[in-house]
Amino acid sequence: MKVGDLVKCRARSPEENYDAWLGIIIKEIPGYAEYKTVQWINSEDGGELHTVNHKAKDLFKLNENW
Repeated sequence: MKVGDLVKCRARSPEENYDAWLGIIIKEIPGYAEYKTVQWINSEDGGELHTVNHKAKDLFKLNENW
């Protein structure tokens, strides 16, 4: 994954649901965990943007045909 990729967050438990969230990687933070800074938008909260750092393993890149 790199800056500009569209991503979704992996659910860590069955109770977590991130279906409404879509993110774009805006920054990469070097290091072992490969943190990515992601700007998120939630289709259910009026379009407010949220910026959060995530470990790369907690994200997955969306297919270009998605």
